[in-house]
Amino acid sequence: MEKKLSIRKHVTEVLGRLTEEQYIEESKQIAQHLFDSPYWNGAQVIALTIPRDQEVDTYEIIKKGWKENKKIAVPRADFKTKKMTFYELTSFDQLEQSAFRMKEPKETLCRIISKGEMELVIVPGVAFDKRGYRLGYGGGFYDRFLPHIKAPTIALAFSCQLVKEVPVDIHDWKIDHIISPTGFYR
Repeated sequence: MEKKLSIRKHVTEVLGRLTEEQYIEESKQIAQHLFDSPYWNGAQVIALTIPRDQEVDTYEIIKKGWKENKKIAVPRADFKTKKMTFYELTSFDQLEQSAFRMKEPKETLCRIISKGEMELVIVPGVAFDKRGYRLGYGGGFYDRFLPHIKAPTIALAFSCQLVKEVPVDIHDWKIDHIISPTGFYR
């Protein structure tokens, strides 16, 4: 647990030092690798999160999905049950600020997207290793969610988020692929 906290703290500090130019340029590079992939091109229903803090920008990815008539599913977290429900987002006006500085869909304005409808899931995290393990924010939401989906999973990561090894617990799930600014890391 201490090792996870140390990695989380270090990576978060390094992310905080990214310049605005680096953030924008590397987010664009990552997005382009995603758009060029068969995973993006083969999916009509894509699940992903709205970025918070220094996470890779997904706003442009969402806009591109809408332009290509893809359905975009965004999660809303229930902190009591530690579960997420995904909603179809058709406009950024359907988002509201919620707990932990997260933007989430307004339940009354969006329809639920079932796990079975998802054809690609873009998974957030703080750090990732070559084996496909991720270090999240400590809530365990995705580790509870991932065992119940069949869609390919991809993480989007800045170079500083790629670490030698993420400590693994029995409940941790691997991500199928990781995309960095230089391309597919895994």
